[in-house]
Amino acid sequence: MKGLVVILLFSLFFVPSFAIQEYPKPDKLCALTFDDGPDARLTPRVLDKLEKYNVVATFFLVGQRINSSVKPVLDRMVAMGCEFGNHSWDYNPMDKMDPEMIKEYIKRTNETIQAYTGKVPQFFRPPNLAVSRTMFDVIDMPFVSGVLGFDWAGCDRTPENIANNVLKGIKDGAIILLHDVQPEPHPTPEALDILIPALKKMGYEFVTLTELFKRKGVDPKDPKYKYKLWVYVEP
Repeated sequence: MKGLVVILLFSLFFVPSFAIQEYPKPDKLCALTFDDGPDARLTPRVLDKLEKYNVVATFFLVGQRINSSVKPVLDRMVAMGCEFGNHSWDYNPMDKMDPEMIKEYIKRTNETIQAYTGKVPQFFRPPNLAVSRTMFDVIDMPFVSGVLGFDWAGCDRTPENIANNVLKGIKDGAIILLHDVQPEPHPTPEALDILIPALKKMGYEFVTLTELFKRKGVDPKDPKYKYKLWVYVEP
């Protein structure tokens, strides 16, 4: 009996190192978002990193890239709790398009995303971040930009640079803009190995865009935000 008491006392006062949390309790929010997919080969590299760190993201999908070949990738995103946004039907800027073509591109992309995922996109990101008054008037979705990682072709795309670009602009309520699909070599997955641990150590929690707006108490469809291109969500 005496030996049992000693063991119990030891277990109460000596906590093994593996029980100590690696990161502080989150008190800030951010939303990882990725553009230009899906792709059967490239997108899973990003999903692997999200699973590694147990975080979710919002993927802005290009309508013409969605077909049966990427259905397993989309199914995996759904199972992980990720969210889908509309990134138009193709990569062409929409700021010079006529209203009917804009409506058609948005409608076709939303319908395709819903057909393959069962989810209705709630947010829109314009290709090349090019916007016009006409786009705001005819697209009935919140427009989202973000803190830029500059991970697209033509930039100095080392994993370190991508992560540092985001960290320089980060603050509570940030929307982070990266890409799951870009020309090879594509270093964004490796950048996530730097960025996600760094943000967790800073006390950030990763949420979807819908959750970010909800937790911040902001309705992005409020008419007062009609012409806003969201980068940060602040109550």
